[in-house]
Amino acid sequence: MISELSRKYKNITRCDVEVFLHLCEPCQQKQKGVKKGVVVKSIISPKLNSRCQVDLIDFQSRPDGKYKFILVYQDHLTKFIILKALEYKRAEEVAFNLIDIFTLIGAPSILQSDNVREFSNNIVSNLKDMWPELKIVHGKPRHSQSQGSVERANQDIENMLTTWMQTEKTSHWSQGLKFVQLMKNRALHSGIKMSPYEALFDCKVKVGLSTSNLPKEVIDNLENEEQLLELFEKNEHQNDNSILPDKDNNKIKDIIQLNNANAKELPCDDPIHSDKDNSIQDTIQSNNANAIDNRKKAKQNLENQAVKMKTWSDKKLKPAEVGATVRVPVPDVDKGRGDARNILAVVIEVNIK
Repeated sequence: MISELSRKYKNITRCDVEVFLHLCEPCQQKQKGVKKGVVVKSIISPKLNSRCQVDLIDFQSRPDGKYKFILVYQDHLTKFIILKALEYKRAEEVAFNLIDIFTLIGAPSILQSDNVREFSNNIVSNLKDMWPELKIVHGKPRHSQSQGSVERANQDIENMLTTWMQTEKTSHWSQGLKFVQLMKNRALHSGIKMSPYEALFDCKVKVGLSTSNLPKEVIDNLENEEQLLELFEKNEHQNDNSILPDKDNNKIKDIIQLNNANAKELPCDDPIHSDKDNSIQDTIQSNNANAIDNRKKAKQNLENQAVKMKTWSDKKLKPAEVGATVRVPVPDVDKGRGDARNILAVVIEVNIK
């Protein structure tokens, strides 16, 4: 506009143009909305599987054989994600893959989808047909107060998947989904202040012995279980810097010896077998307690993040006054090709809850 005005007029400043655009009704209707909206009240999930989100990433422009979509499933508390490659964007196929996830980590109380309400209802209906005992309450479609989490995850997934394809020099993105899923779940999440894997399982991701503190040359020379057990026993007698912490050594050694005892079919009243059972049970109980504690910390960190978001929103986006003209964005799913991006409205009443 400044370029066009400079052909006929002089001394038209940028401030003048901005005032005109602010008062121009057609300009306001087609203007893009701000990236961050008003934060009224953030939704905090109290526990695991209380609310989960499902969304679809459209890869029709770059299909991998029969696969054209990516299903993204995320637990709202732990931020743990599961990825599935889909052939079609149909409620039946989405429900079939969700059943696979539910039988692995359990079904949520609330299942939320960013798609239209009819699509969400069809997913829940198909889930009930496949699993009659299952009871799910679907969330509100396009609920921006909590849907932003999975939307940000979608961007990370696309970027990581693109990097993986460039590194592996392949266009078969469906083969890299599981690797991207692992890398996303092991990365530190800024909201919960830990990785999603830690929030769910109370430990860091382990990839065999490669993630232990054993030197690479030692790992390369290991061929069987006996050599590994011998290495742990040798390490117990060392008083200087150990290869692995004693706690980890004892855990792995107990598990190995317990497996050996089971293979030899020791009687149930064997004192050694009983001691090992008690040791494993204590370890499991300790891990469960730590996992619950991690989820409480994740919930607290999300609450702290919600307070910061609300403070930022109140500071940057002032509440409208009665009589003021406001611009209300129209969701893409409700907007036709030739429709305006926004509708203009006048504030007639302010209700604060």
